[in-house]
Order: sequence, then C-alpha cells, then structure tokens
Amino acid sequence: MLKKEDCVIVGVSGGADSVCLLFVLMELQKSMGFRLVVVHVNHGLRGESAARDELFVKQICEKYDLSFVSYFDKVELLAKKWKQSTEEAGRNFRRECFEKTMKEMGGTKIALAHHKNDNAETMFMNLARGTGLKGLGGIVPVQGYFIRPLLCVERKEIEEYLHKNKIAYCVDETNTSDDYTRNRIRNHVIPYMEEVNGKAVAHMDETMAYLREVYQY
Repeated sequence: MLKKEDCVIVGVSGGADSVCLLFVLMELQKSMGFRLVVVHVNHGLRGESAARDELFVKQICEKYDLSFVSYFDKVELLAKKWKQSTEEAGRNFRRECFEKTMKEMGGTKIALAHHKNDNAETMFMNLARGTGLKGLGGIVPVQGYFIRPLLCVERKEIEEYLHKNKIAYCVDETNTSDDYTRNRIRNHVIPYMEEVNGKAVAHMDETMAYLREVYQY
C-alpha cells in the first residue's frame, strides 16, 4: 500500500474511524518517511456540529504539523443537481475533493478509513440491490491509488485503539439516524447477525476475500 516516496492524501472527518487511520499513518510515517496531507470535507448537512468537526481536525493538524485542506459544499443541492441520493452525492463530492487535492499537492495515494464492518454493510447492500461476483467481493483494500489500511480491522478494534491511546474523536449524530440505507444495515442488520454468531463480521470479511480471488480468476 505504501512506499517511502508516497504523498498520502488522508480523508479525515473527525470521527473514530478516520482519526484512527490518521494516527496509524502517523506512526507508520515515523519508520517509512512518506508525506501526509489531511483533507476534511464539510457536506453542509449538520450546521454547527459540522463546523466543530472541521475545527477539531484542523487543531490535530496544527498540533502535529500536518498539511490541512478543507472543502465545503451543500451536498443536498449537489444531489438534486446530479440526480443522486444524498449518500451517493456525498461520496462523489468527497472523491472529487480528494482527487483535486492529490493533483494540487503532488499526491500519490488516497487513504480512506473503511473497516471490516463497512465491508459487511456493503455486502448486504449489494446483495439487496442485486449483484454479481464483483459486488459480493465488497470493498477492495487497494483500488488504483485508493488504499484502505483499516480494512483488516473491526470497528470495535478501532474504538479499543483510540481508548487505549487516549485519542479523542467526534461523534456524528447522523450515524444513529435510520434515514440512510447504510445506517439501517449498520444499526439493525449487523447487530442481528452478530446475535446469530459473534464473529459474523469477520466471517463475512473472509468470504468476501475468497470471492475477490474467484472474481480475479
């Protein structure tokens, strides 16, 4: 995923996943020597709490002397303009921001904070909407210049890491809302599957890895 000569654009929202990713990359940077540029995207959906998150990320960057770039746009308006759901428009807007920064800052990689639970949610979403082998393989660890260093860990491991190292993070109140498809899967389907088997997320992750190999073959 990473080489000494890389300049890594890191998407940091301020939430647990992306803050964990940033601190893990800062640790790796000490031994590997690559450059880091932090990008924060404000979707214009949460008012003051979104401004708080942006300030929080900016202060981390100031403390550790990291390059910081922020973007703002109203994703709800972009969704109407692009004729997409708010979720999809938000994802595409973030991608635009990351790629723009990569071009301007001489970046070589874009690091995202997806983890095993995100992958399990993706598998369910793809199954529900209809998919083939590629979709059943879920999110891939390396996709061109996009890398996902946390894809090998579960959300609970991320929270344990932050707690153990006394690292603060922001809580996005919209994550508990059932307005978004992914949230409904996260809040209801995954917990139910974990009642069936406590290692459900890990097992789904293993299956997706097998299916990616079959698809590549």
